[in-house]
Amino acid sequence: MEGKMKSFGALCLSLMLVSTVFAQPEKAISNKDTYNWMFGASWTLTDDDGESFNPFLFENLHSHLFPTQLSIDKFIYNGWSAECLMTYSKYNPEKITNGSNGISGNIFSMDFNGKYSLYKVFKNGIIDPYVISGLGISLRNNNDTLARALSPTFNFGVGMNFWITKQIGLQLRSVAKIGLTDFLKSSDYMQHSIGVLLRFEKIDKADNSFSKSRYKVSKRRKKIKYGGKKKGKKDT
Repeated sequence: MEGKMKSFGALCLSLMLVSTVFAQPEKAISNKDTYNWMFGASWTLTDDDGESFNPFLFENLHSHLFPTQLSIDKFIYNGWSAECLMTYSKYNPEKITNGSNGISGNIFSMDFNGKYSLYKVFKNGIIDPYVISGLGISLRNNNDTLARALSPTFNFGVGMNFWITKQIGLQLRSVAKIGLTDFLKSSDYMQHSIGVLLRFEKIDKADNSFSKSRYKVSKRRKKIKYGGKKKGKKDT
């Protein structure tokens, strides 16, 4: 496990260094209100050991192959956006789940969150921190008798985006999910994720050059003039 965590830490450090070295200047990378949709794919680490005050015990984190989380984000206004996420993770029976070993199976969740970006705090366009909050539903398919198999959750968390270009970025986030069927008990868990993002900017409606015709054809009739002298006038 120690070797895996060292590899994971090295991967995170490498990705951050790459984003810093190859990042474009501020004028090229901007977090202004320009994007329309944003899509993400992430690798997720699930903390479901029952230790509410130790959410970062790496030896108890359950993980699965990448990607284990897919997300879609719609920008709304002035840093606010709405997102939908689908997450899948498998339990490792060798790790602790709600204080017990030998728990196997999987967990699936769907979440709908509101997100507020704090990009205005940083003057450059590379670092984009945010906070999230929302509701979700989790479905456990395992042999854990303590947690509810189906549990709605209240979500809150923090995250950070690192934009390599205006369209491509890296994402780190941690989200706490509080079970609403047994509040602050066995249905609570946390998820940490690292992933890649792809966003699309808004189309400028003022730029309608593609809809304009390059050549205009006048529909006005032109009078045809004939050479020669007009009748009723004499040469002088």
